[in-house]
Amino acid sequence: MLFSDAAAEYMADKQKRLRATTLEGYRSAIRCHLMPQWGEREIESINFEEVQDWVDSFDLPGAAEKAYKTFRQIYRWILRRRQLRIWDVTQGVELPRKPTVRRPVLTAAQERETLRGIVGQPFEAAVLLSATLGLRRCESCAVRIEDVDWRSGWVHVQRGLHAVGGEVIETECKTKLSDRRLKLPRFALERLRMIRGSRRSGRLCLLDPNAVARRFRSFCRRHGLPHVPMTCLRHSWATISLEHGAAIEDIAVALGHSTVNTAMSHYLQSFRTVVARASSSYASAMAG
Repeated sequence: MLFSDAAAEYMADKQKRLRATTLEGYRSAIRCHLMPQWGEREIESINFEEVQDWVDSFDLPGAAEKAYKTFRQIYRWILRRRQLRIWDVTQGVELPRKPTVRRPVLTAAQERETLRGIVGQPFEAAVLLSATLGLRRCESCAVRIEDVDWRSGWVHVQRGLHAVGGEVIETECKTKLSDRRLKLPRFALERLRMIRGSRRSGRLCLLDPNAVARRFRSFCRRHGLPHVPMTCLRHSWATISLEHGAAIEDIAVALGHSTVNTAMSHYLQSFRTVVARASSSYASAMAG
């Protein structure tokens, strides 16, 4: 059986179960990385050494991981589906080591300056939600007026907005824990009330996530405002919250993570304040 046939069969089956954004990621990996290498190969003829050499040939560790995991998904799925009694050549494959990534973050002072500078812009609502709640870009663009308790400031995060195949679609949250309720700070609630105006329904931000990211970046550069990519506003929220006394467990819940380790490894950039706080607590105990 050709690998191209296996990939087509796999995608036809997963079309019924996976989110549109996940399917789009698989299509991209299959088109760009898997078909050129394995498309015309018989499944039974692929061996471990070839797979390892292919993984090692990538320049970027992230691209290697994405391509290999997609290949493994399809390969193992077709082995089960067709009950092929052959050795699983994906066992033991080693991925390249990823370098430590330090994403740029804004300080509290920088974020205040940026939020003041973008007042009145069509992307303001999405940026404000990402910055003050730590939302993913897709989540902040999908928040609707009906999702907000306009008295208390609680926001129900329950969907994402994505650009897939030239269309903008809404999907359910990434995980069960991503469906959560978060509380806006008072200044953000008041500003969003002004943005809402007399509207009683619809999305707070009328732009799609890609347009928000482009316009936000361009506006900040033109006006000399502190800027990080929209994704890094989420990192900034976690880091600022941690450095000003929030518990790591609370941050993980607010971000919609299943474990504290995810928040620790992906979003927290600076631990100096945390370590200083722990040292101060120890010193106070010893002094007592």
